[in-house]
Amino acid sequence: MNGRIKTLVMLAMVTVTVGLFSLPQLALANGNCKNLKGNLSVVNNFDGTTSGTITQGGKLNGTTKAIFSSSLVATPDPNTFSYIDNFSVTTHRGVLATSNVAIYDTVRGLFTEIARIEPNASEGDFAGATGVLFINGQTTDGGATFQAKIEGEICFISGQ
Repeated sequence: MNGRIKTLVMLAMVTVTVGLFSLPQLALANGNCKNLKGNLSVVNNFDGTTSGTITQGGKLNGTTKAIFSSSLVATPDPNTFSYIDNFSVTTHRGVLATSNVAIYDTVRGLFTEIARIEPNASEGDFAGATGVLFINGQTTDGGATFQAKIEGEICFISGQ
């Protein structure tokens, strides 16, 4: 490899390294990431949506809506299915929007969701926010209602 190419490769590696290490540190230095958790109570509307409420969640306290963008998809376990949905939490501070991937055990009524925050779809104090929430819960009445815990980290644009 000639000297010019070695120099360009080294410059690219330094640039990537600096970029990878400085962005997370800037976010932490501003103290804009918050660990949040709360309780989620949901009702199945039986029209491809659910609606509910988050309580004991601090900044997450508010009303929720999920719009399912897929039907249940089979997994190798005949009693467990996956699905995706778009989830929103409306609070007095704005709207937090997430895109969720989930699994649901129909025999035990258990479900878990990974909720990736959508920075461009969120509004108010949540506009531009990033992070991931985890929703873990259960239904005891065949899917008419669900109780869950919601927790994770939200990184706000400014010190919210």
